[in-house]
Amino acid sequence: MTLLFLCVLVLGAYLPVFIREEEKQKQKNIFIYQAQALHQAVEQFSEYAIFSLDGQLIKSSHPHLYPNLNDFIEKLDKKFQKSAQWPMLKRWIEELHMGELLLKFYQHSDEKQRVVLARVLTQDLSHFPIKSIFIGFEDITSQLNDIMNLQDDFKTLEKFIDHAPFGVFYLNRSRQIIACNQTLCEWLKQPKENIINARIEHAMDGIEDRQNANIKIIQVKPFKYPPFKAIWFPPTSSSTGAAIICKIDGLTIDENKNRNAEETFLKASIPAVIIHKSGEILSFNQAFQGLIENTLPNTNVTSNSSFLTLLSQNTHAQLKNALASNIFMPVELVFQDAKTHCIAYLSQIDKERDEYLLQLMDISQQKRLEQQFIQSQKMQAVGQLAGGIAHDFNNLLTAMIGFCDLLLQRYLPNDPSYLDVSQIKQNANRAANLVRQLLAFSRQQTLQPRIVNITDALAELSALLRRLLGAKIDLDVVHGRDIWAVKVDVSQFEQVIINLAVNSRDAMADGGKLTIKTNNISNSKSIQIGHETMPAGDFVIIEVTDTGNGIPEENLEHIFEPFFSTKEVGAGTGLGLSTVYGIVKQTDGFIFVESKEKKGTTFKIYLPRYNGSEDIYTATTEVHKGDLSGSGTVLLVEDEDAVRMFSARALREKGYEVIEACNGEEALDLIQNGATFDVLVTDVVMPQMDGPELNKKVRDIIPNLKTIFISGYTEDDFRKNLGDDTNIHFLPKPFTLKDLAAKVKDVLGN
Repeated sequence: MTLLFLCVLVLGAYLPVFIREEEKQKQKNIFIYQAQALHQAVEQFSEYAIFSLDGQLIKSSHPHLYPNLNDFIEKLDKKFQKSAQWPMLKRWIEELHMGELLLKFYQHSDEKQRVVLARVLTQDLSHFPIKSIFIGFEDITSQLNDIMNLQDDFKTLEKFIDHAPFGVFYLNRSRQIIACNQTLCEWLKQPKENIINARIEHAMDGIEDRQNANIKIIQVKPFKYPPFKAIWFPPTSSSTGAAIICKIDGLTIDENKNRNAEETFLKASIPAVIIHKSGEILSFNQAFQGLIENTLPNTNVTSNSSFLTLLSQNTHAQLKNALASNIFMPVELVFQDAKTHCIAYLSQIDKERDEYLLQLMDISQQKRLEQQFIQSQKMQAVGQLAGGIAHDFNNLLTAMIGFCDLLLQRYLPNDPSYLDVSQIKQNANRAANLVRQLLAFSRQQTLQPRIVNITDALAELSALLRRLLGAKIDLDVVHGRDIWAVKVDVSQFEQVIINLAVNSRDAMADGGKLTIKTNNISNSKSIQIGHETMPAGDFVIIEVTDTGNGIPEENLEHIFEPFFSTKEVGAGTGLGLSTVYGIVKQTDGFIFVESKEKKGTTFKIYLPRYNGSEDIYTATTEVHKGDLSGSGTVLLVEDEDAVRMFSARALREKGYEVIEACNGEEALDLIQNGATFDVLVTDVVMPQMDGPELNKKVRDIIPNLKTIFISGYTEDDFRKNLGDDTNIHFLPKPFTLKDLAAKVKDVLGN
């Protein structure tokens, strides 16, 4: 028992030692095996490198070229960067992935393709004590030269056969063409995929179905083209295998002419298409294909498709009637997009087969110019009418508003008569706003342009816009950085933004979001957008985007027309967008619209950048509060008695002396007879001598005269010259008593 106990103690003491020795021997054997494998790898490759996993070089065929793994990869990248296999090898090295691949690349010195065998070998990191990666390369180009030369020869032979001056094809036992060269495709006027699996009888006549057929003359039948003669060289052993046909030169002169004519047709710059009387397309040139790609980008035009499907339904009858008649007159065709118009010149090229040539002349631009000219005539006619109405209406409204102001001075606000007179004045002001809209869209209003920072103008307008839009609509104003200054009439610019905002509000009855975004944009060349051409230059762009119902495509071309509206009767005048258009155009700007139904609308306003030295205008309130009285003498010239009476009475009540004249001649006589005054207040449009002419003659007598023009309508020349002189001021009709008194006080500096 004691002996057994001692044996157990001895085994317990030495058994762990035996196990450790056995493990060491096992690891040693693995190390020897992997070292041998690594040695064999090193001997196999003429260029190699072994790196530790931290990138340090352990062993290399070129010790001084690769100091570390990163430099090694960088040098390989320069050498193999044009090889398609290099990215994979690079990933293997970086991810310690074992494998072999062939690298194909071109040697810069001789521009010949080289082939290199690359191997990546990583050690078993759980057993091998040296953690490393082996990368080896061996150039095997010479071993593959024979194969590569054979491939090149095969490709050359294949290319020669494919474009040989004779047709080559293969027949199976069912007498189907299972392969052919490109020459045969050109002769049969068919793509290769249409010829494969077709029976030989469908393409050629005169070939007998028997073995060892003799060489003979046959007839080849191109698709929808005249047949031609050819020599048939049958398969050598049977009716299956390779066959050859050769055109007979003496019988192909006309065919060569046809080919030249076909090439001319295909390369012609005028869109042309050959169709059957039924409308089926037989052939078309590149210009026609380009026309269709631009007009109907989602339409794929091929032979056998119908030409009629490309046209609008209204054009079908015109084309069919033209094809049925013997007198071919030019026909106007409209394509499916309803925007592309072409004049088609018809000619019959094959009476028996009912084939016709259509040469198309695109007249879309001409049509657009015609529509634009008609629209401009309409705008001009309505504009002239609006201008005449505005002048007369503004005189009436000035008198109405003015005498209302005089009456309101007699009553207290709690007096019933005060409310009645206020209602009259309020409705007169509404009529005045309508007249201003008429003048705006007809571009006949007098602007007072100033140098404006659009960012500041929109910031001041934001509070008003939020009240107009209501709680259901979110307003987001995104200001661009360093927005350029522009020259606009501040009040008219505000009117543009308000009109667009109200228009968007009406399109978002259930709520939504209105975004106003500003940015700078520079055009290096002119841009064609719709009917208009925006010249090269710098512009400030204001985008007004809503998430409303959008505008139907058929209405997009009409939205800027006066009195055009899609709203219910009584919901609007139809002048909002036409007013916007008129103001923008009168400011030398551009406005475009993009819209999709149910997705919203974006109006883009482009205003030209101001490059002058004038300071930016800071908007200040011009309405005087408190005392509007003053002193001085005013020469008042007005041919409308009611306006003159109100104006004279209003100025006298404010402390001014007033000299009245009913026309320019009377005013000039008063001055020549010694009348003295401090400021000339004159209407612009008067019979015989108008306001600008009177001002010019008076200035010959009084050079530094201060002049206030009052008018609801002015001529273009007067508008252009209005801002040239700081002593010239303008008060638009209709004006109130306060407007008149404040303007005179400002001009006289009281």
